Amino acid sequence: MIFPELVGQKLNQLWAFDQDNFPSSTNKSLLAGVQAWEFDDAVLVFSSPLRHLHFAQGSVLGNESGGLCDVGFRVTLLDSESADAWLSNYTGCTTVDATHWCRLIGQRLNDIRVTPDNANHQQRWCMELTFSEEVKPCSVMYRSDLDGLIETSWGERFELQQIEVNSPKQAFGWLHPAAPLEFILGEQLWRTAQMSDWPFAVRKQLQTSTQPDALYRDTLSRALVARFQQHPRYRQRLQALQYPVRVKDVPQDIYPQVRHALGI
Repeated sequence: MIFPELVGQKLNQLWAFDQDNFPSSTNKSLLAGVQAWEFDDAVLVFSSPLRHLHFAQGSVLGNESGGLCDVGFRVTLLDSESADAWLSNYTGCTTVDATHWCRLIGQRLNDIRVTPDNANHQQRWCMELTFSEEVKPCSVMYRSDLDGLIETSWGERFELQQIEVNSPKQAFGWLHPAAPLEFILGEQLWRTAQMSDWPFAVRKQLQTSTQPDALYRDTLSRALVARFQQHPRYRQRLQALQYPVRVKDVPQDIYPQVRHALGI
């Protein structure tokens, strides 16, 4: 057992942060870059190292056998007085109010421990929280393959066939050319990689080209490579993705080319 001081305390609130417009509760899974579980006199915080610490090291905790286990995500236990200041570092606070999560509010924590995660090939360990009125514990696992989200569920993992992005304002929107990530290419500042934001001279060259499709592909590929090179955090997130990617206005072969050029 870890954090024995939490055992017997009631869960009073559950928050999700940093979801990038990802649905907070999908197929009975809670998905977020940061989760905060408020108990009577402490707040247990799970946070994604891929999104917030720029490296893949999670917290190392002890298991029942006395071994040390990297659970993938960061685990922080805060006293109630310091929790607000700590959580103010994260954006997009959402109170989790789906029915199957609301039923945990008011229940006492019976147990919390590290267990093997047999369903996750990228991450060997997860955490399990057992509440007083629940038959099964809920598992907290790190999804490096799913943009570094932390998933909490009762055993059913959220899965995708592929990532589809139509707008920079939706989940995985940072893959879209119009994502607001400035970069330098050809000694000029590009606001985004979207064609409408390309420098005038580049757009003019595209209009007069005898091979506009090839020029568009080459320019978009170079723009995306430059963008990820100059935004290392998003380069790491691209490297971690394990799903096929389909992005509006991006030919299907562009992202494999970008990954190859980035050495990932």
